[in-house]
Amino acid sequence: MKKLSLVLMLATMAAIYIAGCSDDDKDKPSAPVPDTILKVIVKGKVNMDTVPDTIDVSNSNVVVYDAETNQSVIRDLTNSEGACYFELEEGNYYLEVTAQGFDPSPAPNVTAIPFFVTYQDTTAQVRFLNENPLAGAGYIEGKIEPAVNNILVIAENTADLSRYSGVSGPDGYFVVYNLPLGNYNIEAFKAGYKQSAAVSSTINAGTPSDSVAVLVEKYAGSSLSGSISFLATSDSLDVDVVLRDPVTKAVIPGLRTRELSSNYSLDSIPDGEFLAWASFENDGYVLDPDWIFKNPEGLNLTFPADNDTTLNFSVTGSVKIVSPTNPADSIYAFMADYATPTFSWEAYSSAKEYIIEVKDINGNIVWGGFDTSGVVRHQQILKENLSIQYNYDGSAVANLVPGEIYQWKIYADDDTALNVQTLISSSEDLRGLFQVPLPAVKK
Repeated sequence: MKKLSLVLMLATMAAIYIAGCSDDDKDKPSAPVPDTILKVIVKGKVNMDTVPDTIDVSNSNVVVYDAETNQSVIRDLTNSEGACYFELEEGNYYLEVTAQGFDPSPAPNVTAIPFFVTYQDTTAQVRFLNENPLAGAGYIEGKIEPAVNNILVIAENTADLSRYSGVSGPDGYFVVYNLPLGNYNIEAFKAGYKQSAAVSSTINAGTPSDSVAVLVEKYAGSSLSGSISFLATSDSLDVDVVLRDPVTKAVIPGLRTRELSSNYSLDSIPDGEFLAWASFENDGYVLDPDWIFKNPEGLNLTFPADNDTTLNFSVTGSVKIVSPTNPADSIYAFMADYATPTFSWEAYSSAKEYIIEVKDINGNIVWGGFDTSGVVRHQQILKENLSIQYNYDGSAVANLVPGEIYQWKIYADDDTALNVQTLISSSEDLRGLFQVPLPAVKK
């Protein structure tokens, strides 16, 4: 009997164990694994001259770029709530956002600020676009065929030759917003490609938008090479060389090189007119600003006419700016201490005077700089002064707006005249990014 009882007890325990491991439990779904999501919200700042307000901006074209490769990875238009969602891998990214009736983010000729998307989490990014009452009423959208990402698309107005740009996403889609009514020629640029056929577009009051197809094909292209000399040192240091659109100042995709010697070369250059530039990145060097000032067209090239051209650059040590500025290895804007910040920099050898220039995020000069004749737009800053407060002389054309991002630049001049004589250096092209702090909230 004892043996029988023991057998029955073991059988009962086995039945309970088997029941606990039934198919129902095995098939029961586990907790869902969160996706890695980027949520982009686009807000528009409107009525800035009356009662400032923000609105959701629908149909904003949002292109997401891998910050390590500078390649677009995904693209979408915002919904009616001004939002769009992207499923991505963890990593560093940056955005380019455009919308009808608003200035783009980032502004032309301003480097986008990267951010980190966290694994199995939702990373939110908000972009505020400034309303542009003067923006054109039309836009052109289309597809690159076959689909190629990172194609720079230029819409050139046939009347005044003004140029407007957009970039294709990985699906080949592009849109160029804020075009004045008129006729346009559409051009496409990327290293290793050429446009197969001319494309034109017309937008008018009755049909303020147009859709086009831009055909491209692989292309061996032209080449450019030369040497890089250093005015401040005999060392051969590595600097980058890029080709840019001469009007929009956009870097032509694929036409950027970094050389570890005094020589450089760029290949697979598409046909077109470009602006050549050296030491665009933060490396402690800048193009000789005096040569640029005295030869304003000297860096303009046209291909294929300039195929196999030799173009030599002169590079010099940059003026080291101290504050406010992003670090050399980052393009995150630094938060300034005050709404009217004090700019400071290190003394530059042989400088007799300094010239300061402050631009808003759209590239407009709001204070300082100099015109094409060399006339400086602020009171003189002698070499003894290594810091100056914004608008110290009352000559600024606008106050700095809290929350907005700006960039400042300093030039060193080898003379004490009241205008530009010999520019011997400047601060770097991608330094001096700062953000104006918002007013403190009273508790």
